[in-house]
Amino acid sequence: MNNPQNNSQPIGIFDSGVGGLSVLQHIHQRLPHEAILYIADSAYAPYGCKDTKIIKQRSKIITEHLIAQGVKAIVIACNTATASVIESFRRQYNIPFVGVEPGIKPAIVATKNGHIGIMATSNTLSSARYHKLSQRFTSKVHLHHQPCPGLADQVEAGLINDPKTIQLLQIYLNKLQQKQVDTIVLGCTHYSFLSQQIKQLSIDSMSIIDTSSAISEQLLYVLTKNNLINHNVHQKKTSIQYFTTGSSRKMQSTLNCLVAPNLSVKKI
Repeated sequence: MNNPQNNSQPIGIFDSGVGGLSVLQHIHQRLPHEAILYIADSAYAPYGCKDTKIIKQRSKIITEHLIAQGVKAIVIACNTATASVIESFRRQYNIPFVGVEPGIKPAIVATKNGHIGIMATSNTLSSARYHKLSQRFTSKVHLHHQPCPGLADQVEAGLINDPKTIQLLQIYLNKLQQKQVDTIVLGCTHYSFLSQQIKQLSIDSMSIIDTSSAISEQLLYVLTKNNLINHNVHQKKTSIQYFTTGSSRKMQSTLNCLVAPNLSVKKI
């Protein structure tokens, strides 16, 4: 691939909101010398309940903004956006893209009884990309789809231990446990921040599959393939910049709850 990018440029990451921060954390751990620009499209969050046309429009606007800022690769840290746009964006833009999708393959390895629950947004579960993915495995296991309306909104507000969040989790997990599910796939990056709550509400033998770590490995592969790794190993401090299309104060409050205190957020 003949890229106009060079290895000192930052990586762009975007999500409808703060869910992709779970992906960012793994990327920063795996690639500590890389600069990162993170954009939360919070003014339109969450994407999971939006019309596909709006998701495509917003993803295009954010992608072109990141490209204008000189990123060398883009991670679409949102299952819904990945399902809606990544294939067309790879054809349209001369820049590497990495997306996310529910981790069915590792779930097949983890399950003991062949019953796997997929917790995701309605848009992800109804997308053609997800349908194509799931069809590859239906002969091997039973996939039980559980849309989780309202859950991403709770994470977006930083309310991971709020009674409403716990109540929603109990409803969705009870439905899956009634189907004898022994493995749960977190099919939305927002849900990664609820891993501990899900473990506490599930039976002890339940396996939880979160693909955030796998995304960092895929990004490493893509950057290496395109000769875009930052080799400045002596760099003492990498730059992670946070942006939002919504309220910077609101996102900063959520970052305090989910990531770390006193992080700076800029509005775009």
